[in-house]
Amino acid sequence: MKRILIIIAVAIFAFLGYLIYGFLSFNWLADDCGMDDGPFIAVLVEPIKISESAQEFDLSENGKLIIDNRTDSLSPILTLKENGQIKWTLDTDTRNTKEYANTRIWNIRKVELLNKSNPIELQFFADWTYGAESGSMEIDRKNGENSFCLSW
Repeated sequence: MKRILIIIAVAIFAFLGYLIYGFLSFNWLADDCGMDDGPFIAVLVEPIKISESAQEFDLSENGKLIIDNRTDSLSPILTLKENGQIKWTLDTDTRNTKEYANTRIWNIRKVELLNKSNPIELQFFADWTYGAESGSMEIDRKNGENSFCLSW
């Protein structure tokens, strides 16, 4: 009888440990994305010509965030313009993230700005290797440092 109680107690503790680990990894231990894909880092690139189909969003302090889903089958780029001058351009290529080297993002759409100052925060839908997924991104307005996640 004692052995059965010990086995049950060990099983209960193991199960509770598993639940606690799952909760912590979903909420705190995982990177900023929890159980979602990412975090991805869009890399700074030299400014490129913005296409006519680019989306433009007004920001605070005479700024504009431009999202260009390039038609040349490359990943979307984001450009910050302040007072008519380009401050930075980011390439959202998911292949820049080690664990996602075989993935590709080609479209960002239905963009909603959550914060128009600093940091710039946006939600969107992205078309990428694993389908259409919602996404979120936070960008430091001063230097372009960022991270974004994709979630099914």
